[in-house]
Amino acid sequence: PEIFAESRVGVKTTEFSTYLLDLVELAYLTYFKECEVVDVDGQNLKLGDLFSKYSRSRYDWIKFTTFLDLRNRGRVAQPGYSENMLIFEMKGQRYAVYVVEENSPLNTKELLSWIDSALLKNLEPVLALVDANGDVTYYTVRKYRLEDLV
Repeated sequence: PEIFAESRVGVKTTEFSTYLLDLVELAYLTYFKECEVVDVDGQNLKLGDLFSKYSRSRYDWIKFTTFLDLRNRGRVAQPGYSENMLIFEMKGQRYAVYVVEENSPLNTKELLSWIDSALLKNLEPVLALVDANGDVTYYTVRKYRLEDLV
């Protein structure tokens, strides 16, 4: 449990004095060999095994890639409120990161809804685009109405 607090991952529950971790947080600890993951059959799981056995979203791997990239840049990213979102804070500003895979269709209506939701939560929206090599590029996202630009 100390490793969770030191690594700033998971949410401590008061009811059972345990931590709840998102898959990307557990993968992060596994990646850096900070912990071993053992499944119910007693098998030690490596990073790939962890995703193949427990991933429930097509975004899990790219979300992990972005989580790792942000952590490597000194940002303490945490899972957000949707399956492809992360949250981090920098210089007093909180950011919501919408993680997408390069060359995947992007639903404009869904993206606009996400931007509105992030702004309502006082989060600065950022788009993280993960390419086939696992490189992450970040874009600041703004929403404008055409009449505001004229």
